[in-house]
Amino acid sequence: MIKFKRHIIGAVSIIFALSSGACANSDIVVRDSSMNKEVNEPVFETQKNITLDWTQIRSDAEEQFNDKTLYPMSDYIDMAFKADENRVLLIWSLSNEISDDEALAYGTEYIKAVNDYAATQDFSIEKSSENSYGGLFDRYDLEVQLFREDDIMENSRYIVNQVIEAGTNTNLELQNKKGDK
Repeated sequence: MIKFKRHIIGAVSIIFALSSGACANSDIVVRDSSMNKEVNEPVFETQKNITLDWTQIRSDAEEQFNDKTLYPMSDYIDMAFKADENRVLLIWSLSNEISDDEALAYGTEYIKAVNDYAATQDFSIEKSSENSYGGLFDRYDLEVQLFREDDIMENSRYIVNQVIEAGTNTNLELQNKKGDK
């Protein structure tokens, strides 16, 4: 049953990612209008109406956070961009042995990294800092679900199951302390 839910979450996330990235145009490479072709010189000035490539952001995050040498308590991550809700959903299944403090630290790193991956695509997005998740989450609400592997089917037992409104930079809060199962 756990693997079934993982497959469903994964499939839904892939659909969201593909649908949001399907219409993306590159505004980072200059077009030569006289020859109607791209010139291989990147544009470093802030552009307007940049469409984020959520597939690339997801790929970068998976590469980083599924790396057991960097995050030994990681099981797998998932994410979705919900354009109709103006929300980014970040999901992280963690080892059953992870402490609450470690889970909160992992979650904060995940949020900031997703912002910083977006900022590499759109220079108008402020990078994360010690006191801020970054400019992406000034624009979009953030939904975070952190849970231990065994709790995947029981969202009432998630470590964090929280919505953070855009621009608030609210700290992640424990939904349940380990041992309160």
